[in-house]
This record gives sequence, C-alpha cells and structure tokens, in this order.
Amino acid sequence: MAKVNVLFADTFDKAYQNLDATIQRRVVDFMLKLRKDPDAAGLNLKQPHGAHDKRVWTARVNDNFRAVLWRPDHTTFYLASIKPHDDAYTYAAQTVWNVNKVTGGVEFYDHGAIQEVLLRTGDSLPAARDRPGFFDQVSDADFARLGIASTLTPTLREIRTEDALLGIAEQVPKLASQVILALADGRTTDEVWADIVTQSEADDTVDPDDVAAATERPATRESFAVVTDDSEELERMLLKPMSEWRIFLHPQQRRLAYRAKPYNGPARVSGGPGTGKTVVALHRVKALAADIPSGAGRKILLTTYTNALSDLLHRLLDDLGGPDLTAKVDVLNIDKLVRDVLRNDAESQWVNVEILGDAAIAARWNDVITGLSTNGSFDRPFLISEWEQVVLAQNIRTREEYFSARRSGRGRRLTRSDRATVWSLIQEFERRLDRDQALGFKQAAVRAGDATANWTDADRPYQHVIVDEAQDLHAAHWTLLRAMVPAGPDDLFIVGDAFQRIYDNRITLGKLGIDIRGRSHRLTLNYRTTRQILSAAINVIDPDGYDDLDGGSDSLRGYRSILRGGTPEVAGYTSPTAEMAALADRIRRWHSGGIPLDEIAVIARTNATATTAVTALQAAGLDATLARSGQTTAPEKGIQAMTMHRAKGLEFRAVAIIGASTRNLPLPAAVTPAETDYLDHQRDIQRERSLLFVSATRAREALSITWSGQPSHFLTGLVRTVTGGSAGLGG
Repeated sequence: MAKVNVLFADTFDKAYQNLDATIQRRVVDFMLKLRKDPDAAGLNLKQPHGAHDKRVWTARVNDNFRAVLWRPDHTTFYLASIKPHDDAYTYAAQTVWNVNKVTGGVEFYDHGAIQEVLLRTGDSLPAARDRPGFFDQVSDADFARLGIASTLTPTLREIRTEDALLGIAEQVPKLASQVILALADGRTTDEVWADIVTQSEADDTVDPDDVAAATERPATRESFAVVTDDSEELERMLLKPMSEWRIFLHPQQRRLAYRAKPYNGPARVSGGPGTGKTVVALHRVKALAADIPSGAGRKILLTTYTNALSDLLHRLLDDLGGPDLTAKVDVLNIDKLVRDVLRNDAESQWVNVEILGDAAIAARWNDVITGLSTNGSFDRPFLISEWEQVVLAQNIRTREEYFSARRSGRGRRLTRSDRATVWSLIQEFERRLDRDQALGFKQAAVRAGDATANWTDADRPYQHVIVDEAQDLHAAHWTLLRAMVPAGPDDLFIVGDAFQRIYDNRITLGKLGIDIRGRSHRLTLNYRTTRQILSAAINVIDPDGYDDLDGGSDSLRGYRSILRGGTPEVAGYTSPTAEMAALADRIRRWHSGGIPLDEIAVIARTNATATTAVTALQAAGLDATLARSGQTTAPEKGIQAMTMHRAKGLEFRAVAIIGASTRNLPLPAAVTPAETDYLDHQRDIQRERSLLFVSATRAREALSITWSGQPSHFLTGLVRTVTGGSAGLGG
C-alpha cells in the first residue's frame, strides 16, 4: 500500500510536550506507522459516537492514549491532538472541520471548548440576551464573505462580553480570530475585507469538497506540518515550539509581507512584543528574494542591533527557505555592517581601528574629566550623552557647528560659555581616541557613514534592506543604512517597537532621509503571551511618552492577547537566599508540570544577579547555564540565566524575573541624575521600565517576578499585599 499523507496541526506541539518521554516516543512511532499503513490492526481506528463530523476518527497510541484524526479521504490524515482515552473520544466528537471557502485551507475548531467559554462568561445564559451582541450589525452574508464558517456564526451571535470575545478568538481558526477581533474593534466589514481577508484568498476557485487541493494550499501548510519518514527529524519538530522550526503568518501579517504591489519607498511595521513583527520581516525577505536571480544582482541586507538577534534571524531564515534563500541575504548585526564598511574603504584611516565598548569609553571619559578640570560642572553621563545624542547624531565636526547645533530633547540648557567648555572636552576626548586609532561603536557608525558620502547608486551594495528592532538604532546607523540601498520602491522595510527601546537612541526617520508617510502599519494581536502575562507586563510600563520613531507618539491601544493562562506569580522575600530557594522550588514545579528545563529562563537586571542564580540552581541540583552577551546558547544546557538586555528577542515557555527590588530596578548606575539632565533622567527611567516589560513578555505560559527587600516601584501596580515574605498580584 502506498504511504498516506499525514499532517499535524500547529497546536499539536503543546499536547505532545505535556506527555512524558515514554509516551512521546510512542507518539512518534504511531505517526510513522500511520503514514506507512493506516489499516494496521494495532492502530485500532474508531469513530466517536455523536461526532459533528463523520470523518473524525480516533486511533490507538497505547493502552491509555489515543490520537484524534480527521480523515477526509483514504489517503490523508490530519492529526489534531493526543489525549487520554476517554478525553480523546469526547474531544473528537466535538471537533468541527472544514475547508475555508475564502482561503481554501483546512481548518478546525473545538465546538465544546467554545461552548465552555460562553458558559464561563455567562454570555449564553438567557439573562444575557437582553444585552447587545458584539456582532448584531454583521449579517450572516458578511460573515460568510469574511471567511467565517457557517457553523460558527450562531456562536458568534452570542458574544456579549470582552472575556467571551477573547476566549472564543483563542479557539477559532486563525482567519476567523483576526476577523472577529477587527470587527469588535469597530472596523467595518469592507475594511476587514480589504485589510485581512483579501490577503488570505486562495489563488484559485475553492471547492470546499476538494480536500486534496486544500492540502496543497499555503493556508493549510501554514497551520499543518507534514509527517516525514525521518523519526529523528520528526521528534525534533515535535519537541520544539512550532515557531522555532516553522515561521507562520496570520492574515494581517501576510498582507504586509507579501504585498502584491511594491511599497513606494520605505515602509514600517510596529507593534508590541509577540505581535509577529520579526515573522513579517523574515517573510518580507523571502518575498523580495523571490525576484532576485540566484547568484546574480544585489543581495538583501537583514540587520538588527545585537549579535544574538542576528544569529537568531539567520537560523529562522534558514528554516524558512533553506540555502536557496540565505544565499541571497546578508544577515548582519549593525556593528558588523559598520566594521565591514570601514574595512572595505581603501581610503579610510579606520581599516584597522579598535572599536571600544561602553566600559572602555566610560573609562576614557573619566581620564579626560580628571585631566581637564571643569569644577564638576559636567559629569561623565552628561558628556557621553551630549557626545552621542548631539555631536555624533548630527555628525558635528567643528566648534561652529556645535554652537549652532539643535539640542532638542536635551533637558539641560547650555550657555555659550557652557558649550565652549563641553566642546573642549569632546575635542580632547576624540583627539585621544584618534591618537590610539580607536573609536566608540556609535562613532564608528558615523565614520562608516562618511565612507559612503560620495557613493553613487551603482556603489550601493544592496537591493533591499530589512531592519529588525529599529527602535534601538542610533541616527548614524540610519544614515549608513540609507546609503546601503538606492532610493526607490521596496528599498527599506523597518520593524520595531518604541515600548521595547532599551538603548539610548532617539531618532526621527523623516529627518534622516527615510520617509515612511503613508507606509506605516501597526500590529496589535499578541500571539506569544497569555493575556494574564500581558496584563502584568503592561502594568510595569508608563503608557505615555513613547515616540513612534518619526516625530509622533505611540500607544498600546488595541494591543491584546487571546491566549488564556495562569496568573503570574509576584512575590517578595526577606533575603536573597530565600528568593533563590523559592526560585529553585518554582522551577521544579514548572518542570514537573511538563515544561522542559531548556524552555525556562531566569532573567535579572545585572550579570552578577544572573550569576548568583546559576550558582544557587546548580547547588540545588538543577542544570543551569549563564547566557553571556554575544554567545549563542545551547538548548541542551538546561535552564538559561541571563541579563534583561540579553533576553531581547528570545522567548521561553516560562520566565522567572529575579532581583526586582529597589536596588536593581531602576539600576542606579544606568540613570542620569535629575539635576544633571531631567529629560535624560526621565528617558533612563523609561528605558529601565522597558527592560522589565521586555523581560516579562519573553514568557509564553508562566511568569514570576520576585525580589528580596523592597520591591521596585515599577511593580506598584502589581503588588497588592506583602505578608509573610510574599506578595500577591494586584489588578
């Protein structure tokens, strides 16, 4: 008998990872056996009684567990879940399957889970029917036009509360989820059709009874993975979250990444953590690369701020398209790009330059301040900020340029005499760096930009530039990136989020020659984090005062998650020792609940605190490793402890944030005194809040935030009571 086609849902990995290792091995064996011979007696295929769909089956994995399958024809099986024996039959009877008439893709949902949402929220009770429904103004015909299965429409008419809306959005297929959330936010059916649905339509006419055609369509392959004959590869796929080996797109994301017409110039996508900005960027690379002949023409540059993030992007891009795609793309962190430009400029004096890190730059500033008496008028934090945010940002080279320079955004006014003193210090600082053939990282970016000043379009090395984590780049980086690609359609594609700015760089893209007017888009649906975790994370930041990278303000309006989970743990302890003991207990509890150790992260504000956690966890018999800046972590090394900066761009099933006390958050050394520059002080505090926000949103399923001593005032909205050494979670 010929092998059949077996596909498993993108939600299957959660059920698989909750099984013990012995059962997991049996699941892999089951999937391979099903693919080889579905009629084998040991599989014990049976149909549940009272099923919504007569094509739903269950199959034996072992004596205690059964698989839930949809068998639309003799040659195809779709695997929905693995559950204990009785639960599998119940679940199978409640699943509803169909081929979407708009996307042409296979989709399914759990009708029983949806009814449980309505019961839990009270929306299905007779008393609720006196209240208006979310979709009273949407006709059945419009629901059908927007790709909503007719079997779902009666359920949607019962939604009257936000809780029910979000609960049901979590259960329904991807397109339906985006459609109902957009409608609930007040979008018209025509707007939803244009922004979401038209980008999801199948290229051919959809026959909902032709499952063979549906199996090959992109909408199906974005939600289901094909079982291969390689057991090791299959096990690797199942043991990792789907996002790590397959990059999925939801309808709004697809519209941005695979736009039919070119963007007529630079375009930007913003959005909070977990909204899929990086996914969109990667797919945009793939879409643009399709028009670049192999081995010919300019490549695409994909860049971001740090080594760790560029390594991650390269791995994800390889997962997305393999060598054929990566051969057309240079994935470089921004500092590597700067070094390459300097080294390739034959006329540059900076070919063999030493580029100094923040600590070395601070030490050299101390030497200058000590050597040139300023009567304490200007301290090191102020001078570094003035040098980076005024002098380097505007590429100022002369005293006259500095005296006439704009200092918008600076909180300390300078007289002409003050400017003369500051300029003399900056001159001496740069003179000493020149003497030693050294540059700071931002200064190196300025010099690299100088090297491109006389380039013509023929000199520009890239056809397209894609920028991830745009909020962290300095003005000099943007000048350099603008020079990397000829101006024109699809030249720059930019993704970022001002709420995740963790470095002191503020820019206005329009003033740097990057005009995104009319080509700016925002994603609002979080696909990573439960809404309980998201609520806690939003609670630690100030929603005001964030810019949009182009002279306007940004907000988190409409930012939400449809995923439900447990309440984050927020707890204080009497001593660091007690906090570490509780950390070990908490991680054991997470691990015994089915979360692998390599899917758990411990995040701290400082490297010293993260190191203390590693030592404590190892002493408690738990495998833990310190993830250092610039190093790629190995999953087999168990629990990963890291700083908040190092955690940027990563995600884990469970995250424990430690040391969230007044001693560490905000970190005194990272905050400019208000008397030195009150605007710098406010921005530093905002960045410290963003670090905590970023750290909390690394968690997908479980989050804890702990401290010893007094809690950070950033946690005021979370801490309700502190009794007996622990705190509860407030509203």
